[in-house]
Amino acid sequence: MHAPPLTNRGKVIVVFASVHLVFLFFAMLPTRWRDQIQVSSVFYQYERVTRCHQLWNMFETIPNMHRTEARLIVQEAGQKPKEVGMVLPGLRRFSQNDQVRLNNWMVNVIFNPTRGVFRESYMASAADALLRTGRYSPRTQVSLEVIPAYTRSLLGVRTLKEIAVERPSVLGPFELGTLVAKKNPIQSTP
Repeated sequence: MHAPPLTNRGKVIVVFASVHLVFLFFAMLPTRWRDQIQVSSVFYQYERVTRCHQLWNMFETIPNMHRTEARLIVQEAGQKPKEVGMVLPGLRRFSQNDQVRLNNWMVNVIFNPTRGVFRESYMASAADALLRTGRYSPRTQVSLEVIPAYTRSLLGVRTLKEIAVERPSVLGPFELGTLVAKKNPIQSTP
């Protein structure tokens, strides 16, 4: 019993699927190895064309999360910075119960250099929510702070006498009015 021969469309699908499978395999390799392979430039071009950027940390040690803090810091001219919630909608406080999920979102979306659209969208939405409260002027500065604390190894705990190490990241400061203007561009009338 023989299978019917592949149509031209079937052949194209098989070729594309095979190339994509090889790309996925290549994306799983540690970055140091990938950069040493002669055909790495071809795969980086494929990644750019298909917009299939892969972040696989399969061969790296997974850091254990001790705790995560995330907050929007608002500072008006001449006043002390104030912490406000960061979870939209409603700018709720960061939930420690969801800390791993929210930390992954922060690291993989907000602070990932390839995800600028999401970062700008989040900051614009947060600025819009802050302005709608009526408590802040468009000249008020806002920053997003994320402070993940990764658990040290047993050796690190013994020698350094600390359980976790913090790796803070800060996005900003930005003016609220500027962020909202980017979200809602003014249409010029002819």
